[in-house]
Amino acid sequence: MVGRALSEQVKRQARRRAENSRYQEALDEYRREQEKPAKERRGLRPIAATLDVCYRTLGNLANGKMGMSAFNASKRKLSYPEERVLVDFIIASADRSMPLTPRNITVHANAIITGRDEPGEPVGDSWVGRFLDRYRDELQTHWSKPLATERARSLNEESVKEWFKLVEKLVVERGIKRENIYGMDESGFPPSNQGTQRVVGRRGTKTQHKIGSANRENVTAIVTICADGTALKPTIIFKGRSFLKKWGENNISGASMKRRRERSQTVQSCFRGGRAGI
Repeated sequence: MVGRALSEQVKRQARRRAENSRYQEALDEYRREQEKPAKERRGLRPIAATLDVCYRTLGNLANGKMGMSAFNASKRKLSYPEERVLVDFIIASADRSMPLTPRNITVHANAIITGRDEPGEPVGDSWVGRFLDRYRDELQTHWSKPLATERARSLNEESVKEWFKLVEKLVVERGIKRENIYGMDESGFPPSNQGTQRVVGRRGTKTQHKIGSANRENVTAIVTICADGTALKPTIIFKGRSFLKKWGENNISGASMKRRRERSQTVQSCFRGGRAGI
């Protein structure tokens, strides 16, 4: 899948990391050469030429001077260990469905600075963007998806273990056939913006939930799939006292359209009526 183009800052950081890697390799090679007899040693110039680095800069590093990247890092508002703590906290918060917004990250960064023995100046408005660029291999921004608090509490290690124990006892041990196993799920589609936020979470995550109230009025889609690979036609449920014909227009999937009645009756009738769609 095609991703977003890298920013110029990210490209510069990548080039800088590659250059630093070459300097470190050249410095290691130079130190190994110093262990050889004087007549067999290679000097700074040939080593620098081989690894495409500046021999003057290599000489400064060999004499213990600070490189440009290390100098720039020393000017950062947060040290590397402090940034590392913040990265781990952001990932842990996101994994618990409590992701931080860029503003939250700024607040936590300033809290770290304030908590020092010698507090420094707070981070600026553009600091979070540069911080996320530095750790783009681990962090990325998402649009949050509301997750009801009661659902978040039910998704824990013990609950998942108990669920699979039940599956083994009631399905596997009893020899239930695949064609007799159906999985039904519903998805709510909000008709308008439900207050999603731009948040930061673990890189590679497709959906970033955020705990809060997910009780919104939705158009509900029910999908039922059999374990043998077949599926029933989907069912779309609208809220309303009467059914409007326009709700069924452009029905590409051949879904069953229903208005919302008593919930249990609606779901039962959807399952019975949809079996002919296999």
